[in-house]
Amino acid sequence: MFDLSTNSRASLRGGASLFGLLGVLAASGPAFAQSSAAQEAAAEQTPGVIIVTARKRAETVLEVPESVTAFGQETLERANIEDIDDVGLAVPNLQLSTRADGFPNVTVRGLGGFGNTQGVGFYLDDVQLFGDASSRFGDIERIEVLKGPQGILYGGSNIGGAVKFVSARPDPGVFEGRIAARAGTDNYFDGELELNIPLGEDWAFKVFAFGETDDGFLVNPRTPRLNGQIAVADEDIGHREQYGVRGALFGELAGGTEIYFTARYNEYDGPNNAWVRETDTNFGYSNLIDLSYNPRNERETLGLTGHIDIPIGNVTLQSITSYTDTSSRRETDLDIQNEFVLDLVRPEEFDAFTQEIRLSSDSGGPFEWQVGAYYLDLTRDLDSNLLIREAFCYLDPGTCAPLGQDDDVLLAEVPFEISRREREQLAAFINASYTFGQIELSGGLRVDNTRTSRANLDTGLDGENKETVVLGRASIAWQNPDETTLLYATFSQGFEPADFSLSNLTGANTLLGYGEETADQIEIGYKGRLLDNSLFLTVAAFYIAYNDRQFELQAADPQTGGFVEGVVNVGDSTQMGVEFDLTWQLTNNLTLSGGAGYIDAEWDDGTFSPVTGRDLSGVQPPNVASWSGSAALEYEGDIGLNEFFIRGQARYKGNSSTNSQFFDAPGDEYPVFDNPSYFVVDLAAGIDFGSFKIGARVENLFDERYFNDLQEFPNFAGSLNPGEPGQIIIGTLGQTRRFIVSAGFEF
Repeated sequence: MFDLSTNSRASLRGGASLFGLLGVLAASGPAFAQSSAAQEAAAEQTPGVIIVTARKRAETVLEVPESVTAFGQETLERANIEDIDDVGLAVPNLQLSTRADGFPNVTVRGLGGFGNTQGVGFYLDDVQLFGDASSRFGDIERIEVLKGPQGILYGGSNIGGAVKFVSARPDPGVFEGRIAARAGTDNYFDGELELNIPLGEDWAFKVFAFGETDDGFLVNPRTPRLNGQIAVADEDIGHREQYGVRGALFGELAGGTEIYFTARYNEYDGPNNAWVRETDTNFGYSNLIDLSYNPRNERETLGLTGHIDIPIGNVTLQSITSYTDTSSRRETDLDIQNEFVLDLVRPEEFDAFTQEIRLSSDSGGPFEWQVGAYYLDLTRDLDSNLLIREAFCYLDPGTCAPLGQDDDVLLAEVPFEISRREREQLAAFINASYTFGQIELSGGLRVDNTRTSRANLDTGLDGENKETVVLGRASIAWQNPDETTLLYATFSQGFEPADFSLSNLTGANTLLGYGEETADQIEIGYKGRLLDNSLFLTVAAFYIAYNDRQFELQAADPQTGGFVEGVVNVGDSTQMGVEFDLTWQLTNNLTLSGGAGYIDAEWDDGTFSPVTGRDLSGVQPPNVASWSGSAALEYEGDIGLNEFFIRGQARYKGNSSTNSQFFDAPGDEYPVFDNPSYFVVDLAAGIDFGSFKIGARVENLFDERYFNDLQEFPNFAGSLNPGEPGQIIIGTLGQTRRFIVSAGFEF
């Protein structure tokens, strides 16, 4: 019921429609171009308008002809946006959270996928993150969320968009530092140290370090097992610790060449796959997770980057080099029960080397362009084993000796995922624009060649795929003479490369492969400064044709009738919707910000579940919330010579579809279910005594219970729980109510 072929192929998608490929050649002209100083001045005077690099050049959000949601440093601090879960709550039409094994779950406008498919790129200072996208980075100057396919400038694995973390660079002009500490309920403690050290007139070094410990809100009740023994495990099953340090060197050589080097090291030790277990759709949202031990995720990351900008006449040559090594060891209590039955241990190694070269024109005239090349070498080694314990005898007593007191004794260790994966990507791109009068025509082209391979060292089977994809982008934009209004229409494309699952069908001599997925988006939008620049408003409408969508599923083996787990191309879907964002300075002291989004997503006619054969035509694909929104009201004022702020914020996510549509059908004994809607409210306040700051906040004020993600899962516990269904529901519980106080000192 799905295409298993992985033949090499080349495709030109939408090339004929790219009217901008005459004028594919791009840049801000008189109506659009501003000096950096002028841009910063305009941004300071207008609420919500900040400098971004969505098109890999510095410009205000108001100048970019596509949807960009950006958070500046002050908003990140006051809204307590520290990790990707916080970003996911704050942005309409974005489903983003850290799943229970530490990897991101993310869709933008319904593009992308959960599980082993990604579809949205994560970046730190223009370097894509692969093994540690959910890490904490710190010292962040801003976060940019780019919505819709980003295939031209960002390439594969960006079909749904990109989330960019931009760190603050060292400043040669001043010696300064910062110390901050936070403490809260659940034994939460966090500390940060930051130092900026000038090294002569043109150079500076910056170091940032942090440490965090948190017992979390999840509890292992340690219910006595069938043999009467109690799990030797801490009650705080959600306990986590993470530490990190990041150093950055920035300077300028003779002739204007700029050099920016960074090195970072992160260490994380936290829960792994601590799922809340539900047996029906009457969700209890319990924070009790009754396991035989506390599964852990131990991860270390070393990242090195080098940025070099060389001015050559009227152009700039930029080189961005990176190397990242992430090692992890993840444990999973696969039966999700207090008995020792099935456990999974997954040591994994990510190594990624990237190199990007860009040649860019200066932003001083009506014509601006970028030409570049990109190379990626990614390896992912996985050596996991399934551990079958003696308590497995409870499931099938006829196959085991009578159970003794040592029910955690290992009966068998079975190779589960022993694989070597490689992705090699080589791309060339051009992006440019031309401005005449108040109109900008822009566009781009990217040729992307990707080779993927995977070997199953347990079965001896492997597979290799090569593909070349040509992607296009085009836009037309109009800006009024006083540069307060932008109207635009944009066409963009993206793709996610083909690859291989670790499984194979019976009798096959290669691994189960899946093809690329692609997306074509049309977006029209408005951005404007209104009411004497007190209101910044953006509105966008979009239409997306999403083809050969990749999902992690269990596919039917035609010879055995059993199931093979892996990623498959399910079919095509169509998404359309609208969204808006605003920042409105109601008075000199009071600011309202927020936004809302709506998505109408449906599987196209002729789409069937690869598992059950159910007709999915017109059904909403998984992991899409039709409605979402956020709002914040912030007041800032003075108490004598001291400044203070009070901020209240609310975030809403509507019902979102799940993977149950692939396994079930309406009316059967196990229903198709949604992840219910949720509404989260936070309050925060702070006082600035010059160099000293104190603050307090309450997260999830009304203690709303909700799942960041929810999915159907095999019930490996089997007959340990008579009467339970063969499938259960597992979810990652969102943060419960928490109180935090903070203090910081700047020098």
